[in-house]
Amino acid sequence: MEPPKLVLHHVGVSQRGTIMAALSPNDRGEATRFEEYVRTAPFAPFMREVLHVIEEELGLTSYHLRVLPWPGAATDLPAAASGDEPLALFLLTEGARPVCEAAAAAGFLVYVAGTNAVVRFIPAMPNADDLDAPIIYQDASGKHVEVPGLTLRSCLIRGEEPEAIVRCSLDFQGRSCYVVVMAPNSRASLAASKNSEVVRRQSELDDEELATFWRVGAEASESHGGFDEMHLNAGNFQNVAHMHLKVWIDLTKFESLWSGQDVYEKLYAERKRREKPKKGAPAEAAPAEELDEELAAAIALSMEQS
Repeated sequence: MEPPKLVLHHVGVSQRGTIMAALSPNDRGEATRFEEYVRTAPFAPFMREVLHVIEEELGLTSYHLRVLPWPGAATDLPAAASGDEPLALFLLTEGARPVCEAAAAAGFLVYVAGTNAVVRFIPAMPNADDLDAPIIYQDASGKHVEVPGLTLRSCLIRGEEPEAIVRCSLDFQGRSCYVVVMAPNSRASLAASKNSEVVRRQSELDDEELATFWRVGAEASESHGGFDEMHLNAGNFQNVAHMHLKVWIDLTKFESLWSGQDVYEKLYAERKRREKPKKGAPAEAAPAEELDEELAAAIALSMEQS
């Protein structure tokens, strides 16, 4: 007799060829929220199976992965679906119901949209391991990010100790999210550095690192009563090469904790300065308050479902 599946999943393909997958744990145990499930022993095997489905079975080399809270019944789609028509329609397609029921029971859904396109070059952030380095880098889209007067250490909220597996910090672009990356002395980072590389994919982590990576993200959200979404990109969906998890928090809740604090105010001020149109340039529509460029790209890719 085959062992029970760790992951239930439902797959679809848009008319543009984007592959979409909804995934949820087949056995959540006693957990009813992601923040609870990530602390259980089955979490690492579950996420490992998620990676097997999307990277090996589906063959996705580039994708946008989202963890979405699902606090209601199977018929109550996650809040994120209200602003993402392709996701909402996908979860209503034939065959999705078992995954939705399991997601409602576990309190979360994993959603992936991606392709098997050849991966383009993605630049790494220089001096990303040096906590005393200034915040200055350019991403794959050409955006230049610089925050005078702050270092990586200024933004760090967890992971300063030399033996840390992961680091968690405020977003360098001043958005309402926390960012989790692998610490330089983690086993995965040390293995990557031998090849003059950075950690780019979850498959490079061992089970302890994988569980810690996601658990720290969940723990960062607890002072806000939970997260809105978690985003992780691979391949062409990355704007910066190193693997990083963005933990998005409701803006009002986030600012109730960080507004008025010097580091966040400097990050936010620099973000607003970058968004200000240059003199003589045509005015553009104001961007969404908390824009995630990778998420916007994933939604655009998954339009026009068949």
